[in-house]
Amino acid sequence: MQGRVAVSLRIPGTSPMPELIRLIQDVEAAGFDGAGILDSQLLCRDTFVTLGQAATQTSRLTLFPAVTNPFSRHVSVLASAIQTVSELAPGRTKVVMGTGYTSASTIGRKPATLAEMRVAIMTLRKLLAGDAVDFDGTSGRLAYASGRPVSLLMAASGPKAIELAGEVADGVMLLVGFHRGIVDAVLTHLEHGARKGGRRLEDLEIIWAVRTGMAPTMAEARRMARPTVVHQGIMRVHSRWLEYTKLSIPHFEIPPAVWKIYPDLSHAQDWEQAIAATSFVPDEVIGQLCDALGLVGTPEHCARRIADLTEAGVKSLYIMPLQTFVGPEQEIRTFRDAVFPRLKAAGLR
Repeated sequence: MQGRVAVSLRIPGTSPMPELIRLIQDVEAAGFDGAGILDSQLLCRDTFVTLGQAATQTSRLTLFPAVTNPFSRHVSVLASAIQTVSELAPGRTKVVMGTGYTSASTIGRKPATLAEMRVAIMTLRKLLAGDAVDFDGTSGRLAYASGRPVSLLMAASGPKAIELAGEVADGVMLLVGFHRGIVDAVLTHLEHGARKGGRRLEDLEIIWAVRTGMAPTMAEARRMARPTVVHQGIMRVHSRWLEYTKLSIPHFEIPPAVWKIYPDLSHAQDWEQAIAATSFVPDEVIGQLCDALGLVGTPEHCARRIADLTEAGVKSLYIMPLQTFVGPEQEIRTFRDAVFPRLKAAGLR
């Protein structure tokens, strides 16, 4: 029997707050282990306000920003927000920090560098522990730090970022794909980083973020996943991991229509427009990308894939529904009614 697999769900704060809190309560009732609240200031309600409200309206869910960044809030403000939420949900709060993708692009700035990520994580750890930090010659500390640790995880997709996470963070959220060959390659990089920090893989919390789309048929699930897998597998750095799948994806010229999608292809406000913009990629290639990079298909297919990947070391999943401007109600129902029962029958829940 395999060990239990933890499953958390991505919650975009694009709905009004009352709806958002009811949604998070539904996530808990459906049997998920955690909820990650998207942090993108022009797309979503404030992450830490949402987390604070969710903390008082749930009792079991692990709650975390997914992902926050080192620049839209000063690190001292970030430490204050984290400590405040952890007081409302003691023992079930953690933080996932990344370089800030849409948080940066929507305000015309570049994402944080890995050097900035290193400093931010180390500074946050000191502040949350109650230690003094030097802010350009001024010593400051968090007056109400509890000293109880809050896990600081780093979101990573490229080799250097993964190694940095292994070296300095308490864990890592990996957006790299969902394929046995990719998992093995990524864990090698993570282990290298952990060794640099004097640690082992076993010392780290490892969460596999996976773009997820389920439908009654494989064809419809893959159609809906088109914007995500084209963005992830053809346009972005994540395609570097495809070499470990033994797939051969042809080169494509990206048409102008793709670049006009707001705010970008994988976060599109108009999803049907984004699907239409990816028509330059054949269905066969879309199917290959879905199988390599996402959790896409019928509920039965997706449950089998989760079970298969546990054998490769996947023990914690962060489910990222395809759309940002549509709530994850369908995913909540499908996991509750179809996926979780199958995982339970397999001894994974």
